[in-house]
Amino acid sequence: MGRIPDLPCDIEQVVDLLGIEVIRDTGTQLHCRCPFCADRKAHMNVKIRDNVFRCNRCGKGGGILHLYAEYCDVNLHTAYEELCKIFGPDGSEPVHKYKRKSRPIETVELPIASAEVRDNTYSNLLSLLTLCPTHQSALKERGLKSEEMERLCYRTTPTTRLKRIVTELLERGCILDGVPGFYCQKDSGQWVLDIRGSGIMLPDRNLLGQIEAIQVRLDKVYNQKFYNLTSVDQYYGTQSKCCPHYVGVHVGDEVVCLTEGVMKSDLAYSFAQGSPYECGFVGLTGIPSYSQYERALEELDSIGVKRINVMVDSDYQVKEEVRKARDRYIEMGAAAGFEMAPITWTQKQKGVDDLYKHLFRDK
Repeated sequence: MGRIPDLPCDIEQVVDLLGIEVIRDTGTQLHCRCPFCADRKAHMNVKIRDNVFRCNRCGKGGGILHLYAEYCDVNLHTAYEELCKIFGPDGSEPVHKYKRKSRPIETVELPIASAEVRDNTYSNLLSLLTLCPTHQSALKERGLKSEEMERLCYRTTPTTRLKRIVTELLERGCILDGVPGFYCQKDSGQWVLDIRGSGIMLPDRNLLGQIEAIQVRLDKVYNQKFYNLTSVDQYYGTQSKCCPHYVGVHVGDEVVCLTEGVMKSDLAYSFAQGSPYECGFVGLTGIPSYSQYERALEELDSIGVKRINVMVDSDYQVKEEVRKARDRYIEMGAAAGFEMAPITWTQKQKGVDDLYKHLFRDK
């Protein structure tokens, strides 16, 4: 009942096959955490009888083939062939038994590990990964050179070998307890890497160069471009905690630039290398982010910085929330004793990375 003709499986079996996390099973519907957006709850609804799904958060929806094709990034014809091969040509039981992933009833959240522990684990994690050709091409379009991508340690979120990656980290002596992005399966006791959306992994580095967090630039943008590697709401998981991101900032520097985001800071600093505008950047992960900014002000004061060039996106001229955040940053910086220098440019280039690419790379 509810099967697509000639397709030897139903949508419930495909949900199990793909390991989509089921939060609640009513018998007629499955309430799942959507694998296509940064869903922390159960926004994806699967109607078992009708063999259809829809996420009320990102809007993704369709039938069995659409679910498999979107998840595996294949076309509908390939999805049909692969499902027929997996489940057999006669509509009988699948060749393999699949165990549904369910959210543990009890959630124990671990306190976040020290910056030293997170840096060691994240550095080892990134050393096991690569940057796929698609992401390399996208970053080249943004103006980055191959050697800059490697220096920045940008990586593609893994989709396979997740168990092997965790095993390798443990064999290297890495601590996973309290590191956002890792949690423990309650039934098996095995550690799991929690990837909540595919994209480019961006190390969020503190003033000492340690990786305190990892931000992910999503491939498919719905209502947000980025998410932070986290394992919140998972058994023995940990909520992410980002830090002000520093690139090219050193003790004794008198001037730094302030902007939004890890990637924007990295790109702008890379583009300005060797130019009269070369200067270290501090990137805040989100606008507004006053608590991060307070930390940044204390750290910048401790290394002797005197002036802060405020270089938030040019859309502050039309977006009230961005303008208010910019004004507040200037006010807080001045109150802390810094010379504040708001920098303005045409809206033709939105971010400072766009501006610097136009000035120094598009020639």
